[in-house]
This record gives sequence, C-alpha cells and structure tokens, in this order.
Amino acid sequence: MIPVAFFLSLACALQQVSAYSQFAFHAPTDRERSTFVNSPVDASNSGSEFYQLKWPIRNVAIIGAGVSGLLAYRELVEAGFDIRMFERDAIPGGVWHYTDETPVPAPIPNEDPKIADYEPSLPPQGVPLPFERWYADHNASISTAERWRRHRAPHGVWKSLTSNVPAPLMHFNGLPFPPETPWSMPQDMLVRYIRSAYSFFGINSNDENPRISYGTRVELVEKRFDENGMERGWRLTLKKFDRSGASSCKEVWWTEDFDAVVVATGNFNAPFMPSIPGLQEWSQRFPGSVLHAREYRRPEMFTNKSVLMVGAGTSATGISVDIHRFVKHKRNFLSFRRHANSTTPLDFLRTLPHDVQIVPGIEQFHASNGTIQFSDGTTLSDIDHIVFSTGYQYSFPFLPQYHNSSIPMNEEGPEDQPQPLVTDGSHYRSLYRDFIYIEEPTLGFMNMNLNTVTWTFGEYFAIALARVWSGTARLPSQKEMWRDYRKSVADKGGYGKGVLFFDSGEYIRFFCGWLNSAAFEFGGKTVDGRPGDYLHILRTFMKAFFANPNPPKIPSGNSSQAFVATGGGGGSGDSDLLHLFDHLLSTY
Repeated sequence: MIPVAFFLSLACALQQVSAYSQFAFHAPTDRERSTFVNSPVDASNSGSEFYQLKWPIRNVAIIGAGVSGLLAYRELVEAGFDIRMFERDAIPGGVWHYTDETPVPAPIPNEDPKIADYEPSLPPQGVPLPFERWYADHNASISTAERWRRHRAPHGVWKSLTSNVPAPLMHFNGLPFPPETPWSMPQDMLVRYIRSAYSFFGINSNDENPRISYGTRVELVEKRFDENGMERGWRLTLKKFDRSGASSCKEVWWTEDFDAVVVATGNFNAPFMPSIPGLQEWSQRFPGSVLHAREYRRPEMFTNKSVLMVGAGTSATGISVDIHRFVKHKRNFLSFRRHANSTTPLDFLRTLPHDVQIVPGIEQFHASNGTIQFSDGTTLSDIDHIVFSTGYQYSFPFLPQYHNSSIPMNEEGPEDQPQPLVTDGSHYRSLYRDFIYIEEPTLGFMNMNLNTVTWTFGEYFAIALARVWSGTARLPSQKEMWRDYRKSVADKGGYGKGVLFFDSGEYIRFFCGWLNSAAFEFGGKTVDGRPGDYLHILRTFMKAFFANPNPPKIPSGNSSQAFVATGGGGGSGDSDLLHLFDHLLSTY
C-alpha cells in the first residue's frame, strides 16, 4: 500500500497475522458447490436475532485487482462462488503498479467525494447494449493517451519507493517470499510478486481468463429487480477501454448482473487538498507549482528547486528524503499542523535528514507577493514547488446513491433513506465491523481502514464475506449491527478520521471467535491469531526504520500533543524505539 499511517499498521500487526487456514486452495466442483452455496442459515433455527439474506448468492463481482481483490477472489472461489473481477488498469497490482505516467492534477478546491476519484461515464440513455464509441486523435478533443490516463488513473507510487512493512508480514498466505528477500522491498519487486500471485491463480493480464476483465472501469452499481419488482441483486454498468492503435481507441459499455459485490478499490484514489486561504489563487498564479504527493515520480523534477512539503506522514517524509540531494541547498522545507484529532504520529519526522527545515502549519498563501504565512506569524518566499502529502478522500463513484455530502459531520442521514457510505470524504460509514454494508449486506468491502496490514488482516474480511454469503456464518440482526456500529463510532469520539482506526486486538479476537465458532457449527476451516515471532520481526524492523543518529530539529510547539521519539541528541537507542512501540500499541 502507499505509505500512510505506517506504524499504525505495525502496531496493529503485532496483534494480527494472516488468517492461516487448515486447507489448501481448492476450487470446488459443481457437485461439491451445490452442497453449500445458496444454503442460508435456516430461519427456524436462527430466529430474529440473525440477519437473513434477501436472496441466495452465487455470482459475485469484485471491483479492483490489487492485494485486497486477490484475497477476496481466493476465498470466494474456494467457497464455490462464480466470480467476475473488474480492474480499470491494464495489469494487476493496484496501488503498487508504478508507471512514469502521472495522474491528472488534484483539483483545487476538492471535488465532491461522489466524483472525487472519477466522474462516471455512462452510455447514452436508451441505446442498446453493448454500446461502442470510437475515437481517433485527429478528430477528437482528447488524445488516446490522455483518455487512457483518465480511465486507468495512475497511482501515487514513486520510482524509488520501498515497502514500509517488513516482507514477512506482507505476503499472501501460502505464497511466502524466499528467505533472502529484503524486508523493505523496492516497489518493482513487490508488484512482480503481486503479478506472480495473480498468475498462480490464473487471472494475470496475460492469462486471458474470462473471470477477470482488465481495462474495465465500473461506472455504476445499482439494485436489480425481478419481474415482480422484488430486489434481486445488483446490476453493474461497465466501460472497457480498448486501444486500436497508438492514436485511436474505442470504449465499450455493457451491463452484468450479480448477487453480491465486493469493493476492493483501496482508499488511495481521490486526493485531498486542504482548504487553506489563498491556495486556489496561488495555484492559478503559479501554474504547475502545486502538486499532490500522488503526482510525484522522480527526484530529478526538483533539481535546484526550493520545495515545501506539506504533511508529516510516511509519504511526506519519504518524498522529502528522496528529493533532498536534488533540491537547492537548505531549501527543503516540511510544514505540518498538529491538532487534537491528529492520527499521524510525529515520529516519522525523525527519519528526515538533519538539515530539512521543519516549519509550522500554513496559515495563508499570498499569491500577490509570493509569500507563505505560517501559524506562528513567520513567512517564507521564493518557493518553486509545494507538495501536499495530505492524504485522500473516500470516494465510490460507482455508488452515488450512497454518497451524501450534505450531512453534517456528527449527524446521520434521514431515517427514511439508506444511511450513506460517504459524507464529507474524510471517512466511510455504515459498515459492520468495517467489512459489510449494514443497509444491504450483499455489498462487501475490503481493507478500507488505515491501520491494517492489508495482506494479513484482509484475509479475515475475505473469509467473513465468503462465509456470510454461503450461509456458513451468521450476521447479527440489522438492529444489532447498527447498535454495535454506533457504539464503535461513539467510543472513537464520533465521526471523522478517527473512525478509520480500530482496536486491532479486539478485532482479531472478534473475527477468530466468530469465524471459528461458525466453522465448528457448519464445518470448514478455522482462522488463527498472530504467531510468536511478530514481536521480534517488528522490533527489528522499527529499529532499522528509525536508525537516524542525526534527525532534524522538531519545533517543540508542534510536538506538544504527540510523543516524539528524539532521545538524547536525536539518538536511535532501543529505549526510544520501545517507548514508541508501547505508545502506538496503547494508542491504537
């Protein structure tokens, strides 16, 4: 995953592991599948305390072919479901697929979350499907290359990026890395591993497997109704991009019907730009000077330039380290603002070179004279580039009916309408245990949190979806799911970014207890907690990650609300690391 909330993930990882199964991967025969697929829990035995699916489930769509998508695919195929995956890029890999091509610039101000990732493109109303539209560069307003860029949306991974979770914790269950694999892997090695895993399951882009459609974007997911007007699943409107040459292409729209849908699109798609007075005017007066971190690729673009980085997480600090040798001498600045609800530990700042200049949060941009004013009243001028490493919004453009940006932060939607999945984009809502939509539990989600190790914790979500939809695990009633969900929101201080973080230890206990009880009752594999070597792996990795004997000076005014492991003279001793480790575990 793109490096955000890194040690939130590591703290979580100490209490979690891939959901190791008792059985190897096996795609059941039709005879085997008929014995358990569409065998929902008998209502006479479950009573009103359990949720009953409205229709049997056999066909499942998975949106996204990254790590989460493959985790879902493996478990659902093993459970006997008929699967179709859709990936808008040309190959699998998700957020780890690097190309020199950059995404379109982040809008200032932000788009509404409903269209912050992309604005859906639907076929003309009433036309027969499939519907095709051809384009040629000589008579089109947008080139083929630009049309493809907007369709696939390149991810925010840069050339020199390495993984920020140790290799032993970020592999697919049953497909470990060779022992000599570096714990911090280059992005190109990691994406090759992901592609090899897709090849193992026969769904890589060169396998020509009808179960997966590459270059295909999901434009709309809507309820499907039978001839009697009863809800009967979901209809997906899809658009595939096909190149017919270097300067021509076609787009094809069609629909497919499914009983359930898994959203495995990740949470690094729709850039977030903070609302700072004067920023829009600055970007207009100095075109190309304002970037979101997802647009960064190589440090050479900042050669002999003055750069101001905005943010304090792993992307901000990672890019700042990457460009340091190239920027103008002593003109590598990093600005961050700390507030009571901040969720990023400031300890990432200790990984910076000592002469990176850390400055307070930005108060205002003055485009008229080219100065930037900070919260302490000081100003900065002669800045060539400003890079906002300020995170992403939650956005599911294919589910517009479950977006509502008019709802205030700590309020819920109207009672006579389905509760939304997204409001202001800072968080997602209405998911029971962060994996299934309470309003309609045939809509599942994978790894939407910010403090999970995707590779490992995602297996719990995937197994849970497979069990619920095959009728071999019970969900509580909707009333009980809402009660559990609202209590969780209240315990985290209300809506906002804080709801994206959960007590991983409690979650591990919940999923292990729930899924293993279901396995005892209905049969099937069990799941486990973490093995004993996680603590050793993470302590070792953290020691290396923070091994900077000469970190920059962190203004004391900015660090008053968070533990900052500086040690004596910025030392890198074990005591500081263990202090950080204990702090993270107690906080997250």
